[in-house]
Amino acid sequence: MLKEAISSALLNGLPHDLTAALSSLADRWSTVSVPWMLGGSCSLLVQGVELDRLPRDIDIYADIHAAKQLHAHPPGVNIDQQQVDRSGSYVSLLSHYELEGFPVELVGGFEVLCDGALYRLEVEKLLWSAGIQLDLERASLHLMPLSHELLFNLLRNRPDRYGAIAEVMKRDPQRHLVVLKQLLISNIWAEEQLDRLVKLLPWPELHSIIRMGHDV
Repeated sequence: MLKEAISSALLNGLPHDLTAALSSLADRWSTVSVPWMLGGSCSLLVQGVELDRLPRDIDIYADIHAAKQLHAHPPGVNIDQQQVDRSGSYVSLLSHYELEGFPVELVGGFEVLCDGALYRLEVEKLLWSAGIQLDLERASLHLMPLSHELLFNLLRNRPDRYGAIAEVMKRDPQRHLVVLKQLLISNIWAEEQLDRLVKLLPWPELHSIIRMGHDV
């Protein structure tokens, strides 16, 4: 497991008002006993990934049962009702809020189906134990592991993101290899996506897993 705490000093890369919104979000949902995780550009920036612009919104991921409970305790102003959303290759239970001037998107049971791949986001079963804890002023939250962010951005064909994520992951392969292997085994991938992953991460252990074929 990769549970570790990140000092709130790393939030210095975020605008102050966004940091305050994240702290407020964590505080308001601290009484809801379900796992949820911060993903997207906020999570990437705090974990040292270089982005071409600062985050403008807050992306939260949870399993479906957890998303329902979180929606019952809105962190800010409700923008819409929770509903199943299918946008292109994505399907999820989606709801939106506004918190201290920032849009918040709560994504439950997220799935991606594209180009022969099927990726299901499993927070409680898989990602929660691999998440990094970020301690804030009054509460804490968990950051999506970079292995998830890398695979997700491969699926949506965002080289600007997956290239930068891979550069950070290469600094400490052992931190990321276990959860990356779990995500590969737990989902379905196209050969083109796996070939691109091999080029991004020159790790012999990862390459042997992918070449075995039946294990991925």
